[in-house]
Parts: sequence; structure tokens; C-alpha cells
Amino acid sequence: MTAKETHTTARPVRIPKEDWDDFGALVGDRERSRLIREFIAWYLRRPKAVLPKRLAEEEVRDLLAARNLAQS
Repeated sequence: MTAKETHTTARPVRIPKEDWDDFGALVGDRERSRLIREFIAWYLRRPKAVLPKRLAEEEVRDLLAARNLAQS
């Protein structure tokens, strides 16, 4: 399989900037796409697809609070 055969086409998706930035802060910029693909596969009930794990509510709150503090 060549690199071109494994490439997926970019899809424009409208997501509020704050949500996109917060999501990236929690999972890392390079993980956002992977998690979105995993969620879609799970939603479509693809074989062997599993719902991506998410952080506990407290972890989300703490990480975003720390990020906001660092930015101020």
C-alpha cells in the first residue's frame, strides 16, 4: 500500500474555536483527528470500533484551568 492509498481527504468541519482549542489542549493537537475518526467509526458501528475514552470531569476542569492560568 502506498502513502497515497492510505491518505484520507481533509474534510472541513465547523467547530467553535474555543472548543477546538480546548480539545487540543486536553488531547494534544496531533490526537484530535484520531479521536474524531474513532468516534465516527464507533457511531457507525464499524466492526471492532470502540468509543474513545475520555478524561474524568475533574481532569478536564483542572487541565483547562491550568491552561487558562498560563495564558493570562
